[in-house]
Amino acid sequence: MKTGLVIYSSSIDRLSDFYCHIFGFEVSEHDESYALLTIDEFELVLLETEISKKSTGLNKPREDTPIKPTFFVDMPLEMIQRMIEEKDGFVYEPKGWLFGGRKVCDACDCEGNIFQLRVGEYS
Repeated sequence: MKTGLVIYSSSIDRLSDFYCHIFGFEVSEHDESYALLTIDEFELVLLETEISKKSTGLNKPREDTPIKPTFFVDMPLEMIQRMIEEKDGFVYEPKGWLFGGRKVCDACDCEGNIFQLRVGEYS
């Protein structure tokens, strides 16, 4: 099954660059109001609207959002953390527990959207 996620953005170029750099997405389509990023069987749509431009605080965690995307990575936590910080995001302290055999850690993208990392065997 192909799946996807939509994130509203104040700057699709900046957020596209973040997700492509960190997780290897490719930009399949884009114009001034949206970007379609793809990897394997997953699509990430970034939408830039007037409301999202006003409501998204750059790098301020949006902790009241009732959904948290999860990304599975197979590289050391220190490496993914460096990559995230290079693009103006940050990584919270690891939660200290495993879920599905992977270390769980939350992070924040360059626009404040919180996501979960599930770090595999290399961490």
